[in-house]
Amino acid sequence: MTTLSWPTALSRDVSEWQWVLRNMTLTQASPMNQSTQTIELPGARWACSFSYGMLEEADSALLEATLVQLAGRAGRVYLWNFARPTPRGSAAGTPLVKGAGQTGNSLIIDGCATTITGWLKAGDYFGVNGELKMMTANANTNGSGETTLTFGPMLRSSPADNAAITVTRPTATFALQDDAQAWSVTGRRLSFHQSLAFIETFG
Repeated sequence: MTTLSWPTALSRDVSEWQWVLRNMTLTQASPMNQSTQTIELPGARWACSFSYGMLEEADSALLEATLVQLAGRAGRVYLWNFARPTPRGSAAGTPLVKGAGQTGNSLIIDGCATTITGWLKAGDYFGVNGELKMMTANANTNGSGETTLTFGPMLRSSPADNAAITVTRPTATFALQDDAQAWSVTGRRLSFHQSLAFIETFG
């Protein structure tokens, strides 16, 4: 099944919005003194839920058609954080991964505009290798257009050298968390009181 792109028009009509990061950790307790150690695992995933109030007929028809296309949990759709579709930093240039084999919570990139303070800022989102990340510290570029991105959650796989960095509406792949979706109509306008709940999916 083709992965859908969520209609941009519907991202602006949301009345309530929740964005969640479901982390993966492993905690081990000592049998001797119950001291604990917790480590981060590379399986964190984003989840979100949102709902709509009264929609005009054109937007309600678009929403209904999108939900039918998703076929419950079988479908996949690209979603981004509707509350922050663009970064607060300048993010100018054509950013690319600099060097293969990078792992963890940091990534060296180049191709950025040179000598920028706050090229990306803490809380900004970016996409790489099909993964959606949030900056946890500001990133400043040097005179060669290079910087190191510090983010969470950690990379699930190493991006290739020169892989593109997406800074405008960066997405991850999501699926509905429920097979049943319902809507009601008042006059000629749709009222969607049930929240749509999505969970990030990856192979």
